[in-house]
Amino acid sequence: MEKETSCINSKAILDYVKKYNDGDCSALFGNLDPEIDALQDPESFLRDPNSWISCSVISKLYKRAASILNDEKAAYKIGRYATENISLGYAQRIIFKAFWSVRKALKHGQKVNDRWNRNKRVELVELKKNNAVVRLHWDPKMEVTKNICLYNQGVYASMPQIWKGSPAVIKEKCCYFDGNPYCEYHIKWPFKNRFHEIFSRFFTSKSVLMETITEMEEDKAVIEQKYEEVNLLNIELNKRIKQLEAIQETGKAILSLLDLEQLLSVIMNLLSTVCRINRAVIMLVNEDRGFLEYIHGIGVNGEMPEAIKNYKVSLNRLSNILVRVTNTGRPEYVPEVKSSTLRKENIMLTHGKPTSVYVIPLITRSKVIGIIATDAVDGKGVPKETRETLEVFAPQIAIAIENAKLYSRLQEQMEELKQSHALLSRSEKFSFLGNLAARLAHEIKNPLTAIGTFIQMMPQKYNDEEFQQDFHKIALEETRRINNLITELLDLVKTKESHMELNDLHGLIDTMILLISPQSKAKKIDVSCQFDPNIGQVWMDSEKMKQVVLNILSNAVDFTPEGGKIELITKNCTEKEKQATVSIEIKDNGPGIPPSHIDRVFDPYFTTKHKSNIHSGTGLGLFVAHQNMQDHGGIIQVRNNKNEGAIFTLILPNIPS
Repeated sequence: MEKETSCINSKAILDYVKKYNDGDCSALFGNLDPEIDALQDPESFLRDPNSWISCSVISKLYKRAASILNDEKAAYKIGRYATENISLGYAQRIIFKAFWSVRKALKHGQKVNDRWNRNKRVELVELKKNNAVVRLHWDPKMEVTKNICLYNQGVYASMPQIWKGSPAVIKEKCCYFDGNPYCEYHIKWPFKNRFHEIFSRFFTSKSVLMETITEMEEDKAVIEQKYEEVNLLNIELNKRIKQLEAIQETGKAILSLLDLEQLLSVIMNLLSTVCRINRAVIMLVNEDRGFLEYIHGIGVNGEMPEAIKNYKVSLNRLSNILVRVTNTGRPEYVPEVKSSTLRKENIMLTHGKPTSVYVIPLITRSKVIGIIATDAVDGKGVPKETRETLEVFAPQIAIAIENAKLYSRLQEQMEELKQSHALLSRSEKFSFLGNLAARLAHEIKNPLTAIGTFIQMMPQKYNDEEFQQDFHKIALEETRRINNLITELLDLVKTKESHMELNDLHGLIDTMILLISPQSKAKKIDVSCQFDPNIGQVWMDSEKMKQVVLNILSNAVDFTPEGGKIELITKNCTEKEKQATVSIEIKDNGPGIPPSHIDRVFDPYFTTKHKSNIHSGTGLGLFVAHQNMQDHGGIIQVRNNKNEGAIFTLILPNIPS
């Protein structure tokens, strides 16, 4: 509400209506303004000269006064009544009397107006011995009405009576409320008032002083009363502030808990300490079974009877207060259980024997998930303060309980998912082993067939030197092929646990380069390294990383043409707010990987090689490398170089020990 006019003006309206309406001014109140309507005593507020209201409110009061008294000129008469009966207040009276005369008062009209009104500007156009012209320029931003204009006319007309003179004659030559830019008043007062003005000069000081003392004594009592009221309000405000701080802190605490049992214990401690509740129960809706069931509670002696713990009530029993609150979503308070319609045989009532009961719903996402019920065992009942505090807490409690229930369900689902994943993994292993057996049979059968054929021919060609050389060469090669195949299969299926520790990554890479050096030198391949000096020891399983690097290097040697090159580049990545990693890039300048094959290179059995001095082309080397990188929590990626060859990238999390 805007502060545009002092309540000195509304006090005059109240006094006038009371006098001419048999002492009743109640019809003036109600639907004035939300701030005034919310007050316990709006009349006291509208009589307090220190209070301010909007022009909209004062306009409503003038209009209602005219309606109550059935008088269109009520506002004008209120202005005269206020001046004649000195209802404007002692401060305004002092100012008027201190001016000694109407002429001096009119000269200072703007100062007087500024003290008690902000809705207009007063312009003194002309001032003579016994007449004057005054213009009122109204603020167009304020909701001023003709009644406010009439009130001002009444004040100007009665002004000479302050100095015991006769009323002035006032004529309004133009009016703002008829479409003119201002209201213009022509004021004329009798010459005989001059004697009273001169006489007033000699007695004004004493008169003003005596009236000031009298009214200051009256105001002193009012001020003392107001001080006491403000003091009580401050005490109550401090209590509420502490309560709100407790609500905020405990609200944070309960919203951070996800274990339901622990949460319910904290909630009950909260109800006991902050809400001052000695006993209460929380009951939640069981949607599957259609009833309200006990979840948690506190008793007077810290124990809850078994009968209450096992208490359930069907959601169809609308006569039950707990069910009713659940269905309506509105709290209910029964101040006197004895005289209420509650069923006295109810388990909750027979065990607790309460004098009063308060039940509040737990609502989250516009849905009632349960209730909190508390009671009192004395004649005072459940205090209003406790009920209000509980209303503040209830939504937070509901959210916390719902979060805990969701978390519990999520844990159950995660456990189910874990079990399903284990079954799926077991199924995949069986499938893999079946495929592995078929593949193994196929891969071993071919070399064994070749060896068997030569053995069958041996009796006939035993002395054939060429046969002996071919047999020796093929048998040895096929045997090596079977041996390599079995070795890779054993590496694949055996469940070797990772042994993580800090190791020298660069030293490991150098060792693997040395291992493939016979093949790389035979093909005159240049193997170069660019090691990041910021990389120290890395958290890894050395044996598994050797297998990864060796498999990729072996492939690179197989596919790199004679006289080609292989590059190994390491980088230390420590981006802000991200996990520190180490990357290893292995580049070759071979033909690269066909786009149709690049997504399958890590699949088991997939290969584009048929024979190799180190690997026999079983399609398991990169699959094993992929598995080893996963064991490290790392990543293995592959892409084709823009110009030629393939690039394998290994990314390891660099976790300190």
